[in-house]
Amino acid sequence: MLGLLLRCRTSLSRLYCQRGIHDAPPPPKALCYVSASTDPYANLAFEDWILRNSDPYSYVLYLWRNRPSIVIGRNQNPWKECNLALMAERDVVLARRSSGGGAVYHDLGNTNYTVVMPREAFTRDMCAEMVARALQASDIPAYVNARHDVAVDGLKISGSAFKLTKQRAFHHGTMLIDADLTRLHGCLKSQAHDCIDAKGVASVPSPVVNLRDYSLSLDHSSFCDAVLRQFANTFAPPDEVTVVDTAGDQRTVDERCRIQTWDWLYGQTPEFTHRLHRSFAWATVFATVTARHGRITDASIGTSESALQPPPGSRLLFADVAARLKGVRYHPSDINECLLSVIDSDSPRASELCDWLISNLSYNTISSA
Repeated sequence: MLGLLLRCRTSLSRLYCQRGIHDAPPPPKALCYVSASTDPYANLAFEDWILRNSDPYSYVLYLWRNRPSIVIGRNQNPWKECNLALMAERDVVLARRSSGGGAVYHDLGNTNYTVVMPREAFTRDMCAEMVARALQASDIPAYVNARHDVAVDGLKISGSAFKLTKQRAFHHGTMLIDADLTRLHGCLKSQAHDCIDAKGVASVPSPVVNLRDYSLSLDHSSFCDAVLRQFANTFAPPDEVTVVDTAGDQRTVDERCRIQTWDWLYGQTPEFTHRLHRSFAWATVFATVTARHGRITDASIGTSESALQPPPGSRLLFADVAARLKGVRYHPSDINECLLSVIDSDSPRASELCDWLISNLSYNTISSA
């Protein structure tokens, strides 16, 4: 990669000499970072550090990859987007990024690229086109589709998301090189998907394919080299390529800790309503629970108006349970704690009702601080 950098800088120097030193504008400042860590929280935190701390007129390329993880957009609902129980079984962690867009799967067979630039220079397709050209140079017929994704033969190989601040903007994307699509399968299919009405951004599923199906030689290193070459041609050759251990970088400690908390992973979720029902031997029960920022703001429990009257005392039970849920964090342990006294009562119906709610609300949330 360093040899490539020297060749790019030499080519640009020749170009400016040909133009003449006086009529050539100064080349923009460019940097390149390559992460040596596969920790998704460390890598996302370093990306945020680049956005906030790099020269506002500079162009920065950041290349990184993560251990198996699902990364959701800033305004997405993890309970609606992800099968959290299956993720826990397959040792796939949950992360939330600061940009918008949909949920994506990362592993070591997927390489992520980020380009940070001046806001006034930003367009949605510029960097995706840059990556497509990098692949075309490797004889892969890549192109950018209407959704700003990079695709081959109608199949998605790279999804994109964006973030803009007052002076800066970034485009980041994935690149499926040799990802474990078997491990991915099911992780982005929530069992509660159809029961949750969410105000946040919903993912748009697309058929995907690995670049391995088009090239046996392309890997993480050669993809990084190809993107760096196109970055240098599109913007400017970077002054240097810096390999950084993002997991040990002291500049991002606070941000790494913040984005691993429950308040960010789950509490950031916009308002949503979870509707569920179940037929017990004694009644068919409907529950509607609304939550905002990870806390239950409203709950109602009842039976269908057309159904037979529930057993005596059921209405009082429903009202008591609904009242207890309000204000509780949308997490199994918190819901269980608030209903514990009801479960321990002498009423089998109360225990059945509460066990059902605990097992379905905040379905198998992955533990986090």
